[in-house]
Amino acid sequence: MSTQADLFESINEPPLPTAALIDETPPSTVREVIERYIQSRLQDKLEKLKPEQADERAKLLESYLADTWLDNASLRVGRLSLATHTPKQNHPKSKASAVYVNYKSASNKIHSLVASSVTELNLDVIGDAAALDIFKMLRLEFKEETLLSRLLRQDKAFKLALAADPEIAAIRFERFLAFAQIPSQLNAGRTAKQLYFPVDATTYHILILLYPSSLVHCAWQQMQTDRFGETQKSLRELRRSHQYAEQEVRDYPNLLIQSYGGTKPQNISQLNSDRGGKMTLLPSLPPVWRGQDFKVPKQDTIFSWYLRNRAAIQSLLDELGKLYRNPNRVNNIDFHLKRDEMLDDLINEIIVTAFELQQNAPSAWTQQQKFDPSEAYWLDIGYRNTLFIKESQGDINEDEQEWLQQYRSRDWHKNVGLRFGNWLNANLKLQTKKSNDLATLDDSEAQVWSNRLRNELNLLSDEEA
Repeated sequence: MSTQADLFESINEPPLPTAALIDETPPSTVREVIERYIQSRLQDKLEKLKPEQADERAKLLESYLADTWLDNASLRVGRLSLATHTPKQNHPKSKASAVYVNYKSASNKIHSLVASSVTELNLDVIGDAAALDIFKMLRLEFKEETLLSRLLRQDKAFKLALAADPEIAAIRFERFLAFAQIPSQLNAGRTAKQLYFPVDATTYHILILLYPSSLVHCAWQQMQTDRFGETQKSLRELRRSHQYAEQEVRDYPNLLIQSYGGTKPQNISQLNSDRGGKMTLLPSLPPVWRGQDFKVPKQDTIFSWYLRNRAAIQSLLDELGKLYRNPNRVNNIDFHLKRDEMLDDLINEIIVTAFELQQNAPSAWTQQQKFDPSEAYWLDIGYRNTLFIKESQGDINEDEQEWLQQYRSRDWHKNVGLRFGNWLNANLKLQTKKSNDLATLDDSEAQVWSNRLRNELNLLSDEEA
């Protein structure tokens, strides 16, 4: 068991050399975890300097001495607020306070029911993005416990690791601990969403809605594992081959992606930045009755009247055409963001149409009418599953084996994307009789459309194909 003297001895050791960054041996003390992190931060910055930047190099070496960095970090950590519920997802300019709920504290154990409080959640932070390097340090682990967890339970080893002098260590520790405290005065801000909840006939509570960031991140991690994890991929392969498996296959159809923070997701929160600003939305829709009579495309492609005549797609084509025909249009970031938003909606509608074909069209319908091969690989799930079964039973001919080989190659994604790009360009040009209105819709624009659908198909294939 380490004594206080042993801890002080490790603290007074000189900074770890750069070679420690590639040392795969586990650290022996909390202090060593911290020093390795500081050295890795220093190394990243030194590699960006040019040989003639000697003054900058000297300043970096001085500022990244362990005690210097820790003292600075203990002052900067006050710019962050520990949180389980964050405000900026509801409004990007929200000034509302974040809330940190310690689910493990005795005061929060109000019932014995299964709820989010029994889930092991990652904690989030909001505040100055320039101080997030401190939180990254606190997320490091020592002996299977994060430094943040040690801080919150006021671990003595973490406290002593902050400085050789116990008094200085105590001061720094209190600064670190302060960022996890709920402010004495909470601010709702002007942009927060409010809910008037009736208490009796004349009294209401005003509730401020916050985003359950920690719980949402837990759900995101589970869905990512279920959708793209190697275990689930293997289970889907077994299901396609009609083979038995003890584990369940988890599917999430009709998902939507919601983005927060644009190009700077770290301005929303740390966990939002970890997800690249994205969160998956599950469908919350009533069932839709569909009749038995289902129509398949009569031409050799889905990119025909079959798509154009759908009300939702026709409406989106009209909106996109109006955007390009606007005489005051400026080819800037605002234009591209609006165009990409409409394009995403259009692609979502096409994916929904494809899903309907996959689920309702009879097996091998694309073979009967000589459908475009690349689109057949995408849409004819019935025929695809039939070939999987025949292949597993060893009863498949050369043409059928070639079909499966082409499907598995994924090369068809590119061709489907190109057909979509040309189809969209042609439809937009048909919306006007003035040839100059859509003069900018050339091959480069078609390539934009093509790449967006192809990327979506690649994501879907990781999950389903």
